[in-house]
Amino acid sequence: MIKVFKWWWAWDYEKIEDWLEKMESGGLRLVQTSFKGTYFHLEKCVPTKARYCIDFQTKLTPDYMTIINDDGWRLYQIGMGWYILRKEYQDERPNLYTDFEALIARNKFLLRLIIFGTLIEILCFGNMIWNVVRFPSTELIAEICIMGAIVLSLFTFIITNLAMQISKLSKKKL
Repeated sequence: MIKVFKWWWAWDYEKIEDWLEKMESGGLRLVQTSFKGTYFHLEKCVPTKARYCIDFQTKLTPDYMTIINDDGWRLYQIGMGWYILRKEYQDERPNLYTDFEALIARNKFLLRLIIFGTLIEILCFGNMIWNVVRFPSTELIAEICIMGAIVLSLFTFIITNLAMQISKLSKKKL
C-alpha cells in the first residue's frame, strides 16, 4: 500500500479528482483517506477507467445513498461532511452532478459556514483583546493581533476563493 500526502482546498477539488483518476489508470486505486482527506492510501490494481468525484453533504440521507448506490458509485468518507465517490466506466466519463445548480448550492453553503466561522473568530479575538485591554499586557496585545491577522487572512483567502468558484460555476451554467 502506498500513502500519498496531497493538500487541497474545497474550491480546488477537481485537481484531486483528476489526480485519483490518473492514478487508477496507472494501476493505483484509492483504498481510503486519512487526516481529513490529505493522505490518500492507494493499492496496486489493474489499470482501470474510473471517475472520482468529491462531494460535500451535511448529512447522508437515505435518498442520497439510494441515488449514488443505484447509479454505481462507491463512497469513501473523508470527514467533516466530505466524501469521495468512485465509479468505473468504459466509454463516456460519468458526472456525479448533472447540473451546476447543485455545485453552486453546495459552495454557497460552504461559504456561509466559513463566513459564520470567521465571525466567531472575530468575536473570540475581540473578546481576547478586550480582556487584555482591561488587564494590560503589551506583549499579549501584539501576539493576539498578529495571530488574529494570520487567521483573518486565512479566512479571507478561503472566502475569496469560494466566491470565485461560485462565480466560475455560475458562468458555466449560462
